[in-house]
Amino acid sequence: MSRSVAEIITDLSSFDPSTADKSQRLSHDCYMILVGYLNSNDTLKKLKDMIEQREGSNNQETTAAASIGVMECEEVETILQHITLKFNTEELTDTRRHHFVYEDHFNTALFEYMENSASFEKLKRICRKYEENSKLNVDNVMKEHTDRANKTHSYFVNKGFSEDDALASAFAIAFYTGSRSEACSRGASLVARRANYVAVEQRTEAEMKEVSIILYYLVKGLSNIPYHWGYVTRACSLKDNELKLYTPGALVTWLQFSSSKRGKDVAQGGGFENRNTQFKIYSLTGRRIQHFSNYDHEDEVLFLPHSTFLVFKHVTSLHGAQHTIYMRQVELGMSTWSVLWVDDRIFVEDWENKAHMEYAASKALNMNVHFIPKSRTDYAISFLQSPFGQRLKS
Repeated sequence: MSRSVAEIITDLSSFDPSTADKSQRLSHDCYMILVGYLNSNDTLKKLKDMIEQREGSNNQETTAAASIGVMECEEVETILQHITLKFNTEELTDTRRHHFVYEDHFNTALFEYMENSASFEKLKRICRKYEENSKLNVDNVMKEHTDRANKTHSYFVNKGFSEDDALASAFAIAFYTGSRSEACSRGASLVARRANYVAVEQRTEAEMKEVSIILYYLVKGLSNIPYHWGYVTRACSLKDNELKLYTPGALVTWLQFSSSKRGKDVAQGGGFENRNTQFKIYSLTGRRIQHFSNYDHEDEVLFLPHSTFLVFKHVTSLHGAQHTIYMRQVELGMSTWSVLWVDDRIFVEDWENKAHMEYAASKALNMNVHFIPKSRTDYAISFLQSPFGQRLKS
């Protein structure tokens, strides 16, 4: 099990991203919660059968393949109908103030804190504070972010942003891809907790307000980048107790911004290849930020806070030292505003309705509209019969 919420908040509050050694990372279970799981042998067997039907006959349990066929299969999401929630619907409503944090509250908090006071100059001022305590030359680092923003901000101008907002959004993404990404993740959690009416210690108040401008422009920019539908790989160093959480049928939410590399292979360099866990993920709402990144050779796909994944398989290799975990991102509609979108061509990459869906979501960012895409009526009905669909109907 993950640590209690109070302990998680304590960890996040005590972590100083400006002074910590770059090798010090937030513990993985600081940003993961178990939403639900398959509770019966029958449903676990059903999931296993669905996986095996799409695997080659030579694929062994101890072999870590680059991917498994079920990851890109929408039909597997019908298993959500059999998920047992950690809390019932009433408890979900009551405990979201204390345990669960959702994107709708997160984004509303950002807009509330900003109060039309955000600007590119203010963003640069605050980002500079985070860079000043690094061992790097702060002027060079800020110039790197600014140069990248100058090169890429026209993308956002073409999306209807003002010049100032476009520069700020491009700058925020460049800043994230630098050495201070942990600042964004920590701030995201603090803003989300405040939005859910949880008391935050006074010593974190100023930091939370400062970081929120980074998050504001980061989310504003990311929401206008198309969804990446396809394979990504994320490398982490996990402890044994954390690894036990990733079992077939588990439904997990990552509360922080989470980086991954597009494709089926782990990123080379930076020690990624030496980490003991590789997540193989089929992305539905990750954003490809290569164009905006200071490290554009990495082809990074970024998941926003509260992205949720269904675990299919956990393979160990190298005598138990290496773990490969296969997952598919799923949309559960855990927000105030959710749209169940049924379209037989919705997962065709160049189908115009995908762009309509992305456009609507970005234009309603302060409301945080979630779209639940389904390509068939029976898949939509299955979702409505799941605990998540029942919650939306009640």
